[in-house]
Amino acid sequence: MLEGVTILELGGVIAGNFGGIILADLGADVIKIEPKTGDTARNPQIAPYQDHSAIHLFMNRGKKSVVLDLKSEEGLEILQRLVEQADVVVDNFRPGVLTRLGIDHAALKKINPKIITVSITGFGETGPQKDKAAFDLVIQAYSGHMSITGEPDGPPARAGVPLADMSGGIYGCISILAALVGRELHGGGAHVDVAMLDSMVHLLSYDALDYLTAGNQASRHGSAHAHMVPWQAFPASDGHVVVAARDEKFWLNLCDALGRDDLKSDPRTENNAARLVNREWLVPQLEEEFSRRSQAEWVSILDEFDIPSAPVNTLETLFDDPHMEARGMIQSYEHPTLGAIRYQPSPMKVADWDFPKRHAPMLGEHTLEVLTDRLDYTADRVRELAVAGVVGTWK
Repeated sequence: MLEGVTILELGGVIAGNFGGIILADLGADVIKIEPKTGDTARNPQIAPYQDHSAIHLFMNRGKKSVVLDLKSEEGLEILQRLVEQADVVVDNFRPGVLTRLGIDHAALKKINPKIITVSITGFGETGPQKDKAAFDLVIQAYSGHMSITGEPDGPPARAGVPLADMSGGIYGCISILAALVGRELHGGGAHVDVAMLDSMVHLLSYDALDYLTAGNQASRHGSAHAHMVPWQAFPASDGHVVVAARDEKFWLNLCDALGRDDLKSDPRTENNAARLVNREWLVPQLEEEFSRRSQAEWVSILDEFDIPSAPVNTLETLFDDPHMEARGMIQSYEHPTLGAIRYQPSPMKVADWDFPKRHAPMLGEHTLEVLTDRLDYTADRVRELAVAGVVGTWK
């Protein structure tokens, strides 16, 4: 797939790292350039797993770690020599940091005219908020997502996963793949400015279009849908199930599953538009019906009637599901100090391609390897640089 493609990753935590997992899984050689203190994702206080961080163990698997002091003259020179033979440089520093270090796109292009650079920031490289500090929560709020997430009578809520961080990483990855193809077709490198905010605004999809075109403001509906009924979670006697009866055939099937023929002929439920108007009358009736049986019973019944539905899984019930094993969504890699680390792999299933199972690197684990193999440093010279604090090594 991407064998022979070299990515230098100056990113950290999630936004700067998430795209790199995808690229590493696809065969790219992703080399993390880390400071002596390491990527912030390594901080075990953020998501502790033994004396490591679960964020690092997931976000950096399959990558190589090289520790460089980019504020030192020789550390900067090492990076520049790596850029000469690299394809892509990714960062998620604040705007202006790379310019101050002398390694922005303009500078790197002089070293390698075909270099592709991707900068992932909170608010982008332009605009009045470009220098504003940003974390996932800040972007989820600023982008409007929190205003449409949560229960109608509750406070705004964030997505349970760091969606803003990951969206920046995903769009960064897409831009890298596009730039690599573009370079093959047309020649030359490129610089891509990816804002987490822009990414989240793009993910507002049709809600944003509806507002921008018609002025309709989206609102919070919990698990329910603003335009479809029934489309939400219903409480069973011991858990929840979701039902997405968007099409009329599924609504009629649901009536059969519930044993409610009366709802088929009621004018208040004759189509989705009617059900939408009569949501406050209909939903409590459905809730009462679902409360009569267990989650497992409803899953079986709803599947029997071919109704789009699912149990609201916990992580425990999700990863106990045989379908996860059948899809290969539980795998493990061997970590140098922690042993087997179980994780969920890439969702892509590519014919004749075996996704690598490689561990998240120890800090500086590959400094010696990269400098000797790629830049022809001797092992003795790398040790001298380590003593001088220019580079860092694991052992």
